[in-house]
Amino acid sequence: MRIKTFGSYTKLPSSHLVGCTVISIDLLRSSTSMTWALVNGATKVIPTTEAAEAVSIAGRMGGCILGGERGGIKLPGFDLGNSPFEYSKEAVSGKSVVVSTTNGTGALCGTEGASNVLLGCMLNCTAVARKAVELGNDIIIMCAGTEGDISADDLYAAGAIAEAITQMTNNVSPCDMTIVARMIYRTWKTDHREFFSTFHCSRLIKMGFEKDVEFCLRRDITDLVPEYRNGVLSI
Repeated sequence: MRIKTFGSYTKLPSSHLVGCTVISIDLLRSSTSMTWALVNGATKVIPTTEAAEAVSIAGRMGGCILGGERGGIKLPGFDLGNSPFEYSKEAVSGKSVVVSTTNGTGALCGTEGASNVLLGCMLNCTAVARKAVELGNDIIIMCAGTEGDISADDLYAAGAIAEAITQMTNNVSPCDMTIVARMIYRTWKTDHREFFSTFHCSRLIKMGFEKDVEFCLRRDITDLVPEYRNGVLSI
């Protein structure tokens, strides 16, 4: 079982996805927020690349919750932004959620051709690793990145998931980027000071989202693994 990690989904040719299980990660904060929405009872989450597409889908469906951001800031006219705390039971239980974010939803929408697509974050780290192993395909850990560049926070989560996979099976062949991601995770898992100084994380903290960052670092608080099929995330 090969594990390949890509630091940004924009660098990944779609032909690489055929026959693979993809684990899509945007740790801060899209993957965490969408996972948390489903944990809190959302019936489904529909990710879109463009904000206008999200508005159009929500308008056709009616009764949806519209969530999203650009540059960390809630989009004008949207119900929710991209903080996991906004996707509470009171806000999303029993409802469909349509989401468009700067990086994370584009990563999910770019997975056409994969056999399976799972949404990963620290909240479901071990569960998503277990599901990927059970599926038995080669695994691609696809990080969203930040505006086309590698984002160290995504690599941290990728390393945590890759580490969990290697503890579940001996049949693993990691690529160099997967090895690097595991090294990052091992270095930062007990001391987050360098994590907090990384570009995307430090920007969110400066914007007042420190509690969001702390929540996104919580590990294994749910066993639920969202799967992306036919344009929809569900459990």
